[in-house]
Amino acid sequence: MITIRLLAEGAAVREAVFREGPVVIGRGPESDFLLGDASVSRRHACVRTDDAGQVWIEDAGSRNGVRTGAGRVERASVPAGGTLRFWLGAAELELALASADATLELAAPPAQGAAPLQAAVFWGAGIAAVASLMLIPASFWSPWQQDRQTRFSWLVLGAAVALPVLAFVLVGLLRIAGRRARVRDALRGLALVSWGWVLLVLVDTSASYLLGVSAHGLLSLFLWNAGLAVSFAALASVARRAGRTRRFFAAWAAVVAVLLAGFHAAGRLAARQAGTPRLDFEMNVPIGGMTGPANDLDRYLEGVRADFGAAERRAAEDRRSSRP
Repeated sequence: MITIRLLAEGAAVREAVFREGPVVIGRGPESDFLLGDASVSRRHACVRTDDAGQVWIEDAGSRNGVRTGAGRVERASVPAGGTLRFWLGAAELELALASADATLELAAPPAQGAAPLQAAVFWGAGIAAVASLMLIPASFWSPWQQDRQTRFSWLVLGAAVALPVLAFVLVGLLRIAGRRARVRDALRGLALVSWGWVLLVLVDTSASYLLGVSAHGLLSLFLWNAGLAVSFAALASVARRAGRTRRFFAAWAAVVAVLLAGFHAAGRLAARQAGTPRLDFEMNVPIGGMTGPANDLDRYLEGVRADFGAAERRAAEDRRSSRP
C-alpha cells in the first residue's frame, strides 16, 4: 500500500493510504490526493507502482515540477524500507510504502506549551555560554579586577536581551532568503554556536600554555577561522530542509572559509608592503606558576629589532619593484 503525507515544517498534517497506483496528486477536483496550494498544478504528479512492488512519483507536466533533495526531477523512487520527501511547488510531501498487515505509528505531537519551554531552555543555555566565555580568561580572576562582578552582571543582562533580538533578526533574514525558520530553532542555533565558542576558547587558551608562540599562532589562526566558518554555516542552516541541510551547511562553511582566507592573505600583503614587522609574542597570566614556553626578554628584543629591519627591507624592495 502507498502512504502519502502532507507536511508542514517537517510534521505530518494529513495522511492518505492507497491500495495501489496510479495516484494523481494535484489541485484539480479529480485528483486522488487533493492539494489547495496555488503553486500546485491541477494535475501535478502521479504516483505509480510496478509488479516488483517499487513505488515512484513522476511529474505530470506541471509548471513548478517535482523537487527532491537532489533538485528538480522528472521521476523519483522510494528507497527500499525508507521514505521519499519531495516538494510539489511550495507543498512539502512524503511518500512511503506501507505494509498491508501493519499500521504505521506516528509520533505524538508535542504537548501544548512545549515549544515556549524549549525556547526558554535554549535561551538560558545561550546566556550560560556567553557568561562562560567571560569566566575563562585568567585575567578575569586577577585581584586588580575589582569590578568583575559588576562587569559580569552587565554581560549576563546584555546576553539575555541580545539573544532573543538576534534570534528574531536571524529568522527574518532566513525568511527573506526563502528559508522557513522558527525563533526556537534560531535560539537553539545561537546556543550551540555559543557553546562551540566556549570549547574553542578553552582549547586555544590551553594551547597557549602548552605550545610555543609560533605553533600556537598557527593553531589559533586555524581555530578562529574554522570557528567563524562553522558558526556562519550553522546559523544559516537552522531552517531545516530534508536532504539539503548538510549540503547547505558545507557550502556556507566553504564560502566563509574562502573569504576568510582571502582577507588574511590581503592583510598579510598589505602589512608586507607597509613594512609592518611580524611580532610573535604572547603574555599569559601564570596559572599555578606555569606560564608556558618562555624566552629571555633581551633575546626577544633582539628578535624584534631584526624583524623591524627585515620588514623595512622587504617594504623598500616591494616599492622599487612596483614603480613603472
